[in-house]
Amino acid sequence: MLGSYQERGFAIIKGFADADVVQKFRTEMDKVSESEASICVRHLRSKSDIVEEFAFSDQVRDLLGANWLPVRSILFDKNKAMNWPVAWHQDLTIALKGYEEVSGYGPWSEKDGVIHVHAPDQVLQNMITIRLHLDDTPASNGALRVMPGSHLKGKINSALIPAMVNSGEHVCECLAGDLLVMSPLILHASHKSQKPSRRRIIHIEYAQANTLDAALEWHESAIKRK
Repeated sequence: MLGSYQERGFAIIKGFADADVVQKFRTEMDKVSESEASICVRHLRSKSDIVEEFAFSDQVRDLLGANWLPVRSILFDKNKAMNWPVAWHQDLTIALKGYEEVSGYGPWSEKDGVIHVHAPDQVLQNMITIRLHLDDTPASNGALRVMPGSHLKGKINSALIPAMVNSGEHVCECLAGDLLVMSPLILHASHKSQKPSRRRIIHIEYAQANTLDAALEWHESAIKRK
């Protein structure tokens, strides 16, 4: 998996979670989504014990290695009522506990009361995202589309993206229980679902220890339960 990931910027691990685990997550995520009244729930680890346990589980550590720490977690829950396309982009922002003037970081913004900032290339190159699928996600149900190898180009000027995505995309079709591993720097997008059904995904971003500038701290570095 590691060799494929380094070259292509993504990898799919089939059957990472069995049917019983998937069902446990579905039940829990439906409760969280209802409680938060949102189909995009940020800071998910603070709202679910089983997501927190999964983020630090031996299964994930065996896959990524012990030096990776979870730093942001989100639940995405596309459905028939909330069905939207996502344009080609890279995940360039990180969530922090506060603002500090540090060279290479910026612009700054705020989402749901949390400070976010565009991170330098070297930070994003030392991050990795896992996405656990709780529902089948074929191309017709908004599967993620990626441009293999685009993560090797660093931050890409938005004006150059259209020319890069004319051909060569890969559609990451996944079944419930499959895990998608991806670089935040890979160009990715998704179509609006043509045959919309539930598309619940647990999205967790990891960073290697000591990735951040010493003056900064990850927003999810220390989780406190509600």
